[in-house]
Order: sequence, then C-alpha cells, then structure tokens
Amino acid sequence: MTSPPPGMPPLIDELPDFLKDDARHLLEDLAGDSLYKRLILTEALRLVGTEQPEADIKMVSRILKEIRTGLEVFRPYRNVRKVSVFGSARIPPSDPRYLHVRECGKALKEAGFMVITGGGGGLMQAANEGAGRDFSFGININLPLEQKPNPYVDGSSRHFYCQYFFTRKLFFLKESDGVVLCPGGFGTLDEAFETLTLIQTGRNPPIPVVMLDAPDDDYWGPFIHSWLRRLTHDHLISPDDNHLILHTDSINAAVDYIRDFYVNYHSFRYVGHLTLLRLLNPLSEHALKRLNAEFSDVLSDGRIEQVFGWPKNDDTAYAHLPRLRMNLDRSRINVLPQIIRRMNALYLREAG
Repeated sequence: MTSPPPGMPPLIDELPDFLKDDARHLLEDLAGDSLYKRLILTEALRLVGTEQPEADIKMVSRILKEIRTGLEVFRPYRNVRKVSVFGSARIPPSDPRYLHVRECGKALKEAGFMVITGGGGGLMQAANEGAGRDFSFGININLPLEQKPNPYVDGSSRHFYCQYFFTRKLFFLKESDGVVLCPGGFGTLDEAFETLTLIQTGRNPPIPVVMLDAPDDDYWGPFIHSWLRRLTHDHLISPDDNHLILHTDSINAAVDYIRDFYVNYHSFRYVGHLTLLRLLNPLSEHALKRLNAEFSDVLSDGRIEQVFGWPKNDDTAYAHLPRLRMNLDRSRINVLPQIIRRMNALYLREAG
C-alpha cells in the first residue's frame, strides 16, 4: 500500500473500505502541498469514517463552513490594520453613547483602521456608521430572536453570519489589531473577558485594548476601580494585568493608544520556546541595551536579542523585518504589551 505523505499518520487502514481509494488519491494529490492541508483532510476523513451522531456531524460541518467563509471574507484585507468594536445592540441612535461610538468609528477610519463589529444595531451600528460601509466588517450571529444586520454592513462582501459564538469570536480577535470595549450587556462582557484572558495567557497576540466610556458616563469605572483592584489585591491576577487596558472617555486618547502600539512593532509569533517580535525598523544597540536592563526579570534566561532573517521558515512576506528574540518566562507573557510600548518609545526617541 502507498505510504502516507511525510508527516501524516498512517490512517488509511483505519478508514472504511468505501473511503480508502478516494482517501489515498486525495492524499497523493496533496503530497507536495502544505502539511496542514493534509492534516485537515485526514482529520475530516477520520471523523466521517467513524460512527458519529448526525447532530455532531452537522455541527462540525457548520463550523468548517463558517471558518472557511470568514477566511475568505478577510483574506483580501490581510495587510490592513483592523479594530474590533464591541458594545450593546440595545442603545438607540439618540443616546450620547451611540454618538460617541460613532465618532470613535470615524476617528479609527481616519487613523487608517478598518472596523469590525458584530454587525447588529446599537453601538455596533454606531461604529460601522462612523467608519462607513467601505471600511466596515460585520459578523452577525444567528439567534432565536434574529439579530438583523445594520444598514452599514447589510449586503456588503465584508458581512457574514455565524451559527456559533466561538467561531464569531475567533474572527473578532484573529483579525483585530486592537479592541475597543464599549458599554454593553452579557455579550459585551463575555467578549471583554475573553479578549483579556487570551492576551493575558498569550493565546492571542498582544494587542491594545481600550475600555471606552462616553463623557459623563462611568460604565467601565466600577470594573477598573473596584474589580481590578480586588482581583489584584486577592492575587487572582497579576499587577501587570492592569497594563493590558486603557480606560478613557477620550476618542483621541483611545485612537492614539491603538495607533501608537504599531509605531515600530509589527507582529508576533512563537518559535519553539522563544518569543519573537517583528519590528518595522531595527533598534540601536543603546535601545536594545536599555530594553534588556528594564525587562531582564521577565526572561527565563539569556537576553533580548535583535536578529535578522530568522527563523528561515518564517512567512516570506515578513522576511525583511528585523526581530527581537527572547526566552520570555511564559508566566510573564502578560508583560509583552509593556515591552512593545517601551520598545516603540525607545525607537521614537532616537528616530526623532
């Protein structure tokens, strides 16, 4: 029997007879392609080759369709910075909070960002209205009480539906270079806590997070001034976790906080046990020495090093970028946003 492609589990023998020939041909056709394409195919074959309840098969097929759809929608905009704006669907256009979020969407667009929302009414509509149809994405959710798309995303090629909240939230964060949290109910709080959890634990790249209140409103104040203080006092979160959030009622401050994060920082990835920060411009030896002096306590060992053309298997689109390489203590991953902001400041001081 033909051997499986390199890196593939030998599972053709595990499949029912009616699948074996087709599976062998498909795997052979993909032998020279991405390993991960073959892994997707083999896992799908493993699933359909076993007895599963029809409801579970239906669920998996819907999940795959939603992920494929989302990837296709966002692919043309891969190199455009985007900000997800979360907020209540129940706040009417006459409310001062609506007007404030609309101005925030406009300011984000003018700063060069596209805006992603849940595609519904209320503050989601406000952000899309401010950004305008051509700079907006909407990811609606199918609910028993249907959430209709707002007029600024309805019919757009950048609008789609999800059946499941977790696939919807996957794209909110996968595609975002920043998050603005506005007043909202359980759904907004869920999005807020998931965002903070994923950044805190390093499961999402470091991105700026803003808790935005309207002037004379104090929706996020109790969370910032009571809950965060209590969580820190009881050692349920680290004091460094407080630096993951900017709380403000200023649109200019919110947009500057997000935009400034990318002054010299480009992107992030793990390479084995190492953490890699891609930069737009290299740091001077003095700036690198300063960075090491200030953050040596968050490294497991070694130093923050500046490297070029490493690793060789990095995305070719990023091959020209300098990088900072460090063996970061994974329990201190929540300090990454501070490292990035300090690196940006050191770069600006010398560049300007």
